[in-house]
Amino acid sequence: MKLDGLFSQTKIAILAGCMACGFSSTALAQERVGSVIDIDGPRLYTNRLKDQGWFQAYAGMNTFLSERLRTDKQTQAVLRFLVGGLAGIGRNSHIQIISPKEVEKVGSTMRINAGTFWAKLEKQEREFQIQTGGGVIGIEGTELLVGVDEKTGVTEVLLFEGQVSVVDNKGNKKTLTPGDYAEFGGAKGMCVLSYPSASLRTLIVERYPKFSSFLASQNITSIPKPASPTLVRGHNKSRPNLLTVRSEAVGSQGAAASGLNPAGASLTGPPTFRWNPVSGAESYAIFVSNDESGEDLAFSSRSDGTSFTMPEGALGLEQGRYYWSVIPLNADGKPLGPAATSWFETPGWSTPGVELDDVAANQE
Repeated sequence: MKLDGLFSQTKIAILAGCMACGFSSTALAQERVGSVIDIDGPRLYTNRLKDQGWFQAYAGMNTFLSERLRTDKQTQAVLRFLVGGLAGIGRNSHIQIISPKEVEKVGSTMRINAGTFWAKLEKQEREFQIQTGGGVIGIEGTELLVGVDEKTGVTEVLLFEGQVSVVDNKGNKKTLTPGDYAEFGGAKGMCVLSYPSASLRTLIVERYPKFSSFLASQNITSIPKPASPTLVRGHNKSRPNLLTVRSEAVGSQGAAASGLNPAGASLTGPPTFRWNPVSGAESYAIFVSNDESGEDLAFSSRSDGTSFTMPEGALGLEQGRYYWSVIPLNADGKPLGPAATSWFETPGWSTPGVELDDVAANQE
C-alpha cells in the first residue's frame, strides 16, 4: 500500500463548530475555538472574513469560528483546541474553521479535502467526525494521521492510539485499532492492514521526516524524532519557539529592556516599537496582546535590532488599549531576562494584507 505521493498537494477544510464545546447555531464568527501554539516556516496566513483578504498569522494568535488558515510549501504549524486536543498542519495546507450552523448542514465536525493532517484529541461528549472525499471517520479520543488525495478522494488513515470507525462512500464500515492502516474511497474498496504500533510510527518518520520531527519537537506525540539533528525543527531549527521563550522569561533574574516606546501613547497606525539595547542580547522577542496578562496575543515576532514595526501584512488592530512586551535573547534564542512591558491605545486601523499569488507556485 503506497503512502508516498498522496500528500504532495494539501488543502484541508475544518468544519469545527461541534468540536467547540457545544457552541450554539447563533454563535458569533469571532467565537474563539483555539490558538496557534507554534509555527515552523515563514508563512502561515489567516483569513477571518472572506472579504477581508489574507494576513500573516503569528504564534500565540487565537483561532475563531469562520477563520481560514493556510501554509506555504515551507511552513507547518500546531494548533491547540479549547475543547482539548492538538492538530498538526502540514505544508501547503488550507484549513477552514466554520460556524456551527454550517456544520449542521453537512453533519460533520471536520472536513479534509486533501493532504496530510495529524491530530491528538481528547475524548469528547459527542463523537468527533472527519469527513473526506472517501467517507467518514468517527473518532473517540485518539491520535491519528489522515491523508486524502485531492483528485481521487482516496483517503488513508493511520491510527496510533485510541479507536476510530470508518465508513466509506459505499457504506462499508470498519473499526480501527492502534497500528491499523486503512485506505478507502475513489474507485477502490476498503483495505485495512495491521502493523505493530511502533512500526507504524517509524513508517511516518521515514515518509515525512520534517513533519514528524516538527511534531516530535513539540513533545506532544510518541512519534520518534529522526536520527538526523538537522531535521529536529525543519525550517526554523535555529529559531526559538516564541511561546516557550515567553514562558521561560517569567521570573528571570537577568536584565530587562528599558526605554520602551511607545509608552502610554495614542497611535493611529501600525506602531514602531523601540527600546534600549540589553548587554549580550543577539535578538529580541516582541509580543502584542489584548490584555495586560499577555494571554490574549494579537502578534508575536523577533527582531535582530532594537526597533520593530508591525508589518502591513499583519492583521490591523481594533479600537482599544494594547500591551506590548520585549524579551532579550542570547545567541541560542534563550531569554536573558524578563519581559519589559508597556502599552498604547489606538482608534483602530486596517492593513492591506498579503498576496497569495505565490501559493500555487510554492506547491510541490
